[in-house]
Amino acid sequence: MDEVGVANERDETSPFVELLWEQGLVHENAIGDALPITANLKSIALADREQGTLAAMARHEPLIYGGRLTSGDLIGEPDLMEWNGVGYTPGDIKSGSGFEGDENDGKFKKHYAFQLAHYVFILEQLALAQPDRAPYIIDRHGNRVSYQLMEPQGVRNTTTWWDAYHEALAEIRAILTQKKESKPALSSVCGLCHWRSSCKKSLESEGDLTLIAELGRSSRDKISGVIPSIQAFADSDPNKYVQGSKTVFSGIGPGSLFKFHSRAQLLSTPGAAPYLKQAITLPVNRNEVFFDIEADPMHDFVYLHGFVAREHGRRETATFVAHFAAGIEDAHEEEAFRGAWIYLTARATDSTIYYYSKYERTEYKKLASKYPGVCSVRDVEDLFALPVMIDLYYNVIKSSTEWPLYDQSIKSIAKYLGFQWRDANPSGAASIEWYNRWIETNDGSIKQRILDYNEDDCLATGVVVDGIQSLPIKI
Repeated sequence: MDEVGVANERDETSPFVELLWEQGLVHENAIGDALPITANLKSIALADREQGTLAAMARHEPLIYGGRLTSGDLIGEPDLMEWNGVGYTPGDIKSGSGFEGDENDGKFKKHYAFQLAHYVFILEQLALAQPDRAPYIIDRHGNRVSYQLMEPQGVRNTTTWWDAYHEALAEIRAILTQKKESKPALSSVCGLCHWRSSCKKSLESEGDLTLIAELGRSSRDKISGVIPSIQAFADSDPNKYVQGSKTVFSGIGPGSLFKFHSRAQLLSTPGAAPYLKQAITLPVNRNEVFFDIEADPMHDFVYLHGFVAREHGRRETATFVAHFAAGIEDAHEEEAFRGAWIYLTARATDSTIYYYSKYERTEYKKLASKYPGVCSVRDVEDLFALPVMIDLYYNVIKSSTEWPLYDQSIKSIAKYLGFQWRDANPSGAASIEWYNRWIETNDGSIKQRILDYNEDDCLATGVVVDGIQSLPIKI
């Protein structure tokens, strides 16, 4: 899209993306200052940087910072290049983890792997590479994580990272030369992209299948040759594609196919209403609590625990309680966590407590591990195992409801039910950006904006709880 898209259709760059750039640069500089760099090329003008890089490499500088290399249509700007006696190993400084999800799983991040492979490939084209194809990143903690590019991507996917990179490179070249068509797809990563509005408009005009909740690009590409659009899916008979316990679409089972068909019918039917797929029974207590946290994943820091409490079913009694980290030190995070933990455990005795997805539970386990003086990981597991603790998304929305919406996020569903956030652009990413600005400025209006957003998230959870209990059942 950057190459062929219409420039005036681009969205403004997200303030959160700009924050990522800023913090990434601050982190890179901090890590760089602690490294034994022998050739710093950051101060050289971009037009002269490649020449300076090649000169430094010819001198076999032990550690080059901020270099630039080209080979044909390839351009690479690795943060680091390390001389190992035979050739150079590239490295990059990252403000995130070196692995996907739980760092103990050891699964490399695909975009990191491809970026590093790109640097290695350029160095190989220039006959300047260390032959082991083991570039590295320096992660947010300053740890070195080696990416073994000749290893398979996983147990099931035995394609090496190196081969996967070359497949992607060939595909990109084909797209840029228009030998291959690139199609947009709606996904969770679209929210921060500057082409999100343009792509979404295109998807809607074509009735693209990725507008069906949970039907991603891969599934779309398997189905679309037979069923090209949402309307065509809605009009089809899914039974004709079922073959025993499977369907004609690889990797898509009958259950998923029928689910997607139902969602296609909802999206293509004017005035279609949501419904329950089965009866639900929620615990009834004297009170209800709606719970939401705000966290900065770049710093592994939970800065706000928000709760809206009310008498059962009575919105007019709702009150907001917030435990806000007064700074970015561990002591501030621990104090907010302690206050939230005391509040939450006390309310579990007389309230049904709702949260949306597994995020809160996951973060509380991490906080307990970090601050054992507040509670233990087992304490967190025991609390969230109580019958009064309800994961509204996984336990109710995902398993028992259908909506005429592109996704099942709290914002989409609550807005459908008539709730409006006070902020014009509410999102968790925006909240992170606001918190960082508040840390810089101590501006009370920014803090209030964060609190208002979190309170609205909690109130929205209550709106969804109320809304689903009035839905009709459709078996």
